[in-house]
Amino acid sequence: MIKLFSPVFYVDECMEGIKECLESGWTGLGRKTSEFEKKWGEYTGYEKSIFLNSATAGLELAFQSLKELYGWRGGDEIISSPITFVSTNHAIVSAGFKPIFADVNDTLCLDTQSVKDRITSKTKAVIFVGIGGNTGDIIEIAKICKENNLKLILDAAHMSGTKIKGENLEKLVDISIYSFQSTKVLPTADAGMVCCHDEDLEKKIRTKAWVGMDKTRTPWSEKNTQRWYYDIVDFGGSYYGNDIMAAIALAQFKHLESDIELRHEIAANYKEKLMNCNKVKFIRVPENCYSAQWLFQIIVPKRDELMKFLESKEIFAGLHYLNNTQYKQYSYAKNTCPNADYYSKHIVSLPFHLRLTEKDIEIVAENIIRFCEDYISDNA
Repeated sequence: MIKLFSPVFYVDECMEGIKECLESGWTGLGRKTSEFEKKWGEYTGYEKSIFLNSATAGLELAFQSLKELYGWRGGDEIISSPITFVSTNHAIVSAGFKPIFADVNDTLCLDTQSVKDRITSKTKAVIFVGIGGNTGDIIEIAKICKENNLKLILDAAHMSGTKIKGENLEKLVDISIYSFQSTKVLPTADAGMVCCHDEDLEKKIRTKAWVGMDKTRTPWSEKNTQRWYYDIVDFGGSYYGNDIMAAIALAQFKHLESDIELRHEIAANYKEKLMNCNKVKFIRVPENCYSAQWLFQIIVPKRDELMKFLESKEIFAGLHYLNNTQYKQYSYAKNTCPNADYYSKHIVSLPFHLRLTEKDIEIVAENIIRFCEDYISDNA
């Protein structure tokens, strides 16, 4: 069986960090969490990093905090992508905003002209989703946001390690949300990180991430610094990450760059083996993009039939993602994004992880070619 995902954990290093937490008697928010926040901020170039229990939590806290800081109102619009995991758009709705879906281009990321066409007087921000680690046309999207005084939010769930022109992306966007979910480029069990430069935004997210608690103020006295007193100054929940997840993240982080290099080698291997199959097309990755390469996707006719065929050979592919406007929740935008409609019906994510062998890749490619030759006509 060839799996879609099979994350590699550096077990001895992970267990060493976890053992430290257990022996110390503390597994919650603590020293390991702070250490990883610091390292991730240095790595990505952000001044502020907040470690959370998931990227979904990060998305929700980001939108709620931006709304309150900048006076955005319920019903205001956020331009978003229809090709994404639904958490991206659920987070917009959870803050009381309306997702306005712009179409995608051949990078599976937002199309610049479509974004321009969706801007109205109610638009407050654009959220850019870097599918598979791809930067798409984010430089042009950033210019559009600057010209229209819009915030640019980066859903960087797939982008741990992605660079553009050899640089980090922190100068292009206002806030980034990373995922360290179990199958991601930097895997834990589940965790996320919100990164920004804005001190007020960081403070609000941190406060909301721990039930709205502020230990620097009390209801009795502004001068009271006794640690057992605190005030609840905001509405929030329990969203913080913990030292166990941070210990795993710290161990995995040491290998992030070499893991990404290996991912590029696997992607190149797939391309070499499939490039002469005229039924297979590849997602465009701009030359200035060094992708984290979380996914390797192809575009094919008869996608569903291909996936069933591969499964019959014990090869498990995936779909990232269905056009969100096909879901009942977002059906108000159905048929407004023709490119997304097309890719939603034709993209397939091939098995892609660090455990793949040369033989595995060869088997996958041979079966794709065999399917194309036997089941797809020349004019398909």
